Amino acid sequence: MAFLTNRNSILETLREHPEKVRKLWIEAGYGRACEEYIKEAKLKGVTFKILPKEAFARRFKEGRSHICLEREEVSYADPDELVMGIDTAKNPLYCALDGVYDPQNLGNIVRSAACLGVEAVVIPKDRSCGITETVTNISRGAVEHVKIVRVVNLARFIDEVKAKGVFCYALDERGTAPLWEIDLKGPVCLVFGGEDGLRRLTVERCDAVLKIPTLTGFPSLNVAVSFAVSAYEVRRQRRG
Repeated sequence: MAFLTNRNSILETLREHPEKVRKLWIEAGYGRACEEYIKEAKLKGVTFKILPKEAFARRFKEGRSHICLEREEVSYADPDELVMGIDTAKNPLYCALDGVYDPQNLGNIVRSAACLGVEAVVIPKDRSCGITETVTNISRGAVEHVKIVRVVNLARFIDEVKAKGVFCYALDERGTAPLWEIDLKGPVCLVFGGEDGLRRLTVERCDAVLKIPTLTGFPSLNVAVSFAVSAYEVRRQRRG
């Protein structure tokens, strides 16, 4: 069971997946401020309950939010269905993450993915943070709009999408070519390492290792920032 306190996340879940919602909780005295959420809950047949301030504080100890959504855990998309459904004529954009443990980073990546048209974020079952409450809240509802796929073997997944005609590019500060010198208008999967960097086997499976040039003396970007810059470059190229 997951509890969401970010208002965007709550509203997007009510709109997109009301069947996964157990209950909407509101602190007494904030009913008017939460009118939009109550209206959406009623529209979608979701149960809501107003709790006295003390009871709300005891139940939801995070504090500052006066509204909370109780929902089922976020489900992951099937990796086999993703691979089988690849249509290279539509130039899909995917993102694969190798070893991102920080839920703040993952949440921001998913949020950027929704903003920049990334179809799926792929994470390994091991060496990775899953879709936790923190990730869902940080993404501000984006987990309802982007496919999140968990794979047993990331290197094998890269091989499978390459066989379907998708170009896979690793992003690393030691890359040999700047990101914007590569044609990214076709079907692409961008591959990023987390706190421990990219594993050798993952890098070897990619078509090339690219870099985002930065000022001398400060070569590396946070993975969430690196992802946003890279996904934006894909979008920029595709819009001419």
